[in-house]
Amino acid sequence: MKGVRDIVSLFSESRREAALLGAAAIVLIILAAFSFWLSHRLENDAQKAAELNRYSAKLGRAARIMRTVESSQRGFLLTGTEQYLRPYNELHSQLLPQTRRLIESAPESLEGGDRLEVLLDLMTRKADEMAATVSDATSDRRDAALARLKDNYGIKLSEQIEEHITALQDEAAEKREEIETTAAELREKKIIVDVVGGVAILAFSFLSIWFLMRSNAALVKAHGALERTNNDLEDIVMHRTAALQRANDEIQRFAYIVSHDLRSPLVNIMGFTSELETLRKELFERLEKANALADTDVLGKDFDEAFGFIKSSIARMDRLINAILKISRQGSRPLHSELIDAKALVETVVSNVAHQVREKDAQITIGDLPPILSDRMSMEQIFSNLIENAIKFLKNDGHGEIKIEGYLRGVDVVYSVSDNGRGIDPRDHQRIFELFRRAGPQDVPGEGMGLAFVSALVRRLGGSIAVESVLGSGSTFKLTFPGTIAQNRGMAA
Repeated sequence: MKGVRDIVSLFSESRREAALLGAAAIVLIILAAFSFWLSHRLENDAQKAAELNRYSAKLGRAARIMRTVESSQRGFLLTGTEQYLRPYNELHSQLLPQTRRLIESAPESLEGGDRLEVLLDLMTRKADEMAATVSDATSDRRDAALARLKDNYGIKLSEQIEEHITALQDEAAEKREEIETTAAELREKKIIVDVVGGVAILAFSFLSIWFLMRSNAALVKAHGALERTNNDLEDIVMHRTAALQRANDEIQRFAYIVSHDLRSPLVNIMGFTSELETLRKELFERLEKANALADTDVLGKDFDEAFGFIKSSIARMDRLINAILKISRQGSRPLHSELIDAKALVETVVSNVAHQVREKDAQITIGDLPPILSDRMSMEQIFSNLIENAIKFLKNDGHGEIKIEGYLRGVDVVYSVSDNGRGIDPRDHQRIFELFRRAGPQDVPGEGMGLAFVSALVRRLGGSIAVESVLGSGSTFKLTFPGTIAQNRGMAA
């Protein structure tokens, strides 16, 4: 018992250590997740800042293109030299597409949607104004073009465009500064988290090493305790197995002695009954005058009836004693394992009961039955009893059917014997495997020994038996036996 207490104590300590390690692991996971989130957030902020920088550069490019086109226009109008028109011709057509791309590529964090729409309108009017003055100048209406230039309409449009672009750039710069400020705070938090995480990892490592050393010491201690416990258990199991074997031997000897001692007086009763029957003729000749005077043969009939009861009782008692002896002998008979072709064995059993099948006008179907490594005589008796039992309780309507099937379930071998007979009430499913117990109407000969005998044989072979049945709908008896490697090899062959 001390060894058991030591093992329980060690398991309790292991649970506490596991709980501590689990808590430390959870803390590390939380820190790692928080650090990952901070990194992801910093990466997103960096992308947003870079996007705002790129957009601010695009705004600056649009302003430069507009100023270049405007300078080219003014130079041409003032000098009349075609050379000044080259930048205008190259860049004028890009003003509006460039402005539309600014609207389409505006960052989500920039709240300048309305301003961009106004900028597109101003840029459109500016492009139209420059196109009109250049058109006048190239069509010999230079004075009109200069007059349009001098009214400062184009300058005002340029100023408004510059103002909107500058406002958008300022807003982008302000947003970028906010993001950078937030990013700086997040970087500080990440440094703290990473430092705490590093310290936690070191602590967790030292804790794990300490627990590992304790666990190794505990395992050595547990191994010793378990070895002591196993030794104690082996002794207990050995003593109890020996006691159980002695009890089993005593029960078998008791059954044999009882049945043998019962048979001796039974033989005497049978002998005396035969002797009385021999004396019956002489006795009734002497009583013939008395019967004649009484004008009746009641005495003779009563005597015959008494003899009939005695004989039937003797026969039944003889069958019961034989059944007890049969079970007793089976329990002491040594088992001889061999690889059995179950299908061939069942076919032999079925051929032995063919006359009973014909009398019932029934049909027996044998499916695929996997081979089994077991005792041949025991398997023959098991299948014989189950098949005969199924035939006995078929309905007398000419539609009796019995199916014998088998399959592998993992390493186990399962056989089933099914019939469409009268069935068994669920309340009697366990009762039918007991000695001298029967279920349903007692209109079929038998002493209630067959299924008890089968159950004893199955248990001795290391298997189990179960029944599935509904009253009036037939029965299925399932036999489960442990499989072996040798058996599987036999199947492969």
